[in-house]
Amino acid sequence: MKKLLLILLLVVMASAMALAQITPTAGTPTSSGTGGAAVPTMDVLGAHNNYGRGCAGCHAPHKGNGGTGGNAITGAVSTDPFSGDNALFAQDMGPLYGETFDFSDLSNTGSANKYTFTAPANGNYAAMSAQQYPDVRGIIMCLACHDGVVAKGAMMANHAYEQQIGALPNTYGTAAIPTLLGGEGTGGSTGYNSNGNYNNDHPVGDNASLDKALSAYNATTGAGYYGNPTNGINFSITAGNITSIAYAGQYNQFVTSYGAPALLKGAHSYPTPVNASGLPYLVCTTCHNQHVMNIYASSPTSPIATNTAGTYATYFFINGPYNVNDVTNHATAHSTTQFCRQCHFGESNEANGGTLATSF
Repeated sequence: MKKLLLILLLVVMASAMALAQITPTAGTPTSSGTGGAAVPTMDVLGAHNNYGRGCAGCHAPHKGNGGTGGNAITGAVSTDPFSGDNALFAQDMGPLYGETFDFSDLSNTGSANKYTFTAPANGNYAAMSAQQYPDVRGIIMCLACHDGVVAKGAMMANHAYEQQIGALPNTYGTAAIPTLLGGEGTGGSTGYNSNGNYNNDHPVGDNASLDKALSAYNATTGAGYYGNPTNGINFSITAGNITSIAYAGQYNQFVTSYGAPALLKGAHSYPTPVNASGLPYLVCTTCHNQHVMNIYASSPTSPIATNTAGTYATYFFINGPYNVNDVTNHATAHSTTQFCRQCHFGESNEANGGTLATSF
């Protein structure tokens, strides 16, 4: 009898453990119809849970940076005179104000096409221009943790979270993938710092305008894709704000296959800003949704292919479907490639006469 009771107890415990687990649900909507949609198997905030501090690691409910104990690296009070006044932000942005970051690579360093970004001179948001305020929310807040030189985030281990938990395929190798930009520790004797630089990071800021990325030569029409009414993407801009986006021809085929989540923006990403020349430009939150690490949800305003209510796997806080574990079907276009082609459209299948479906 005791053995029977022990067996029953073990069965009940095993059942309870199974019910407690979060598992993917098959049959939920996808645009491709290839199986169940991705659902979270871990907290969607992922690495930005900040080693258990959670939301308060970035947004202090009271007193900004002071409410989190000041600058956690130096122990001193925040150097930002307006600490916490914008989105209750709890990291010290003070060291970043007035700094210039050079995102140029070897092909354009020192040229007129240099990709530099200069942060606003101070944290006085009321005095900022229309371009500077989005830069704070879309770039400076990110660099408050991810800079690694003048701003050293308290909780940064400089090692990609997905790699630490074993979520990446072995094709990524074993060396730690750095998460600091200016001070990643990869060497280099020139640039922002001798410990690393911004020349090996994707440009952001008002010089990184979308017309440059979409200027690739179209073999069919002899024109770029930005503002191209026949085969491109067209922005309607009023008073420095994007009011609508339209797609035509080849670009519309691409949107039907994948979508344009970075350009249409997710619900928690700051809107795409417009520079003084009237051109949309990239900020960190163009490509990344800082609040959701592993899932992208489509919506009627930002559908994926033709799906307006599906969820998709993503990695590295990418603001769109970006599944690094689904790259084996070579008869389709992978989501990890399609995401980049939203801006670098000249390298897409559609721009070269193809119509491959996207593999999510």
